[in-house]
Amino acid sequence: MTGGHNARVSLAALIAVKPGCQPRLIYRVHRNRARGKDRRKGFTEADYARLLDAAHQQLGGPLVVVWDNLKCATSAGQWLS
Repeated sequence: MTGGHNARVSLAALIAVKPGCQPRLIYRVHRNRARGKDRRKGFTEADYARLLDAAHQQLGGPLVVVWDNLKCATSAGQWLS
């Protein structure tokens, strides 16, 4: 998604569903306002890990994640530790 002045905005979100409770939306936004090749344009593996950790902390229990169509490189050590 792009906004004014060609600033790129990326959004990562998840919906938490539990029987008998209202669904919850947990999200993070990344704004790329910097110029040049050295700046990242979207979420990194560590950003996704922090989003899942935040969801775990907010929900107070284990997570079951169904992830489809993720377009990022991952390392096994980051997710399996």
